[in-house]
Amino acid sequence: MGHIKVLLVGVCIYPVTGLPTLPICANDVQTVKSALISGLKVSEDDIHVCGKYGMVTQIDLLKGLTTVLATTTPDDIFIFYFSGHGGKNSFALSDGNLPLQTLIDIIEKTIAKSKIIILDSCHSGGFSISDTPALDLEETVNTFVGHGYAVLASSGADQTSGFNSERKLSTYTTFLVDALTSRFLIRSGKKSLEAINEAIFHYAKIWNERHPSETQQPIFRSNIGGTIFFDVEEFNPYRVAQVYEDTDKYIIYEVEPVHTNIKRLSAKVILRYESTIDEVASIAHEIKNKIRYADVYQNSGMELRHKGKAANIVWCHFGYSEDDIVGCNYIYYTTWVDDSQDKAHWYSKGNHSQIVNDIHIRTNTLYHAINKMLRETEIDKDELIRRTKEITVELINAAQQFIKFYREYQNSVINEEELIDAVEPLNQKIRQLYFQQGDLPCPPKELNEWASINSQLAGTIHDFTLYYSKKRLGKWTSENRIYLMNSSIKRYEADLETLRKLEETI
Repeated sequence: MGHIKVLLVGVCIYPVTGLPTLPICANDVQTVKSALISGLKVSEDDIHVCGKYGMVTQIDLLKGLTTVLATTTPDDIFIFYFSGHGGKNSFALSDGNLPLQTLIDIIEKTIAKSKIIILDSCHSGGFSISDTPALDLEETVNTFVGHGYAVLASSGADQTSGFNSERKLSTYTTFLVDALTSRFLIRSGKKSLEAINEAIFHYAKIWNERHPSETQQPIFRSNIGGTIFFDVEEFNPYRVAQVYEDTDKYIIYEVEPVHTNIKRLSAKVILRYESTIDEVASIAHEIKNKIRYADVYQNSGMELRHKGKAANIVWCHFGYSEDDIVGCNYIYYTTWVDDSQDKAHWYSKGNHSQIVNDIHIRTNTLYHAINKMLRETEIDKDELIRRTKEITVELINAAQQFIKFYREYQNSVINEEELIDAVEPLNQKIRQLYFQQGDLPCPPKELNEWASINSQLAGTIHDFTLYYSKKRLGKWTSENRIYLMNSSIKRYEADLETLRKLEETI
């Protein structure tokens, strides 16, 4: 990963235009600098402050851009921050105004893969951005994710931006620095641009409710594929213990922790030979006794809660091959529960289930038919990759268009009804592609993880269509839809990041 290169511009003095001085902009610059260092772990050496003593001319700005970009590489992230006076479609420097769109267009063409432009000035929302470049089938997801530029502005095109007198900062800048430094936004050692912007909008909402005469509408527009993730702290993921045992009768392939308030384990088992119901019950008992005290947990919290305790529930899923395990096509499902559990609930009887020696066994009567179908639908590996990519590429491009319309709804440029009308053709396309993805043949073992994340990504994008559809308007309130959509966008961006990494393995 590259570095984060930063240019900070705070204009306090306007001798040519005669605009009022803004000494608070000097505070903005120093506070943002500190927030970038502490919140995003930006090296102080990579932060350049433009101009001196609050005086910034067009030449100063050009020199600042040249200085920062001279050491910028294609792997870097470039952040530009401006605080000062703004006018209709322009921002003010000490020696005159500069068109806002001109600055954005210049920065868009810089070499850094990711560009973030942050504007804290009046009327700063009066700009446009180009569409996200469509992902092409011949491109990799790696060349798409995180590439592009985003613009964060303090106010709409017809709004003024104010000051927070208590903190001696511009109002929007207080939202920005609080988001940059918030530890609550860290997930797996990273902060995302998406999470930072969501926090900014949240802080603005609170401010507007408390200061109805000084409201501001933040603006966020982006053509970045997915989002940008910033590494902010070392992350050591909790490693789930692996349980594997090879015996003459069976193989314990994997034991998964599914603990809640009680300890529960789920084992995946390969039978070496065709087994009767009685033999399966005996093996299930044997496995239960072997793994009941297994130290397998989802996370450190569950380990602290259940370590040293016996499992209250043990499930076993039986197949006859590794393909069965990978494809989740099991011939038997067994359940054992201890006496503290409601056995009448867990040991319910059905047409294809029975209880043998205190083990509940359910038989999958479709096991052989599914195996036959899977064999008949086997597909060449390269052909499956091609067909999967075709669908995923179209889904990603549709998702980016959907998110663009949604951003304008959040920016208060369009209303909810206009959003729903705008995305209706995308809803239809996404649903069609989602069902095509579900009809793809089962992947071979070596593609299973990659195929699974493609399927997961398709499901996440399909969720977009649930929230903004004429058919489901009565299902949620507008506020609930916003919460659900924001959550889905973050899952979409996380899925894209996972797919980017897995793509290197195929």
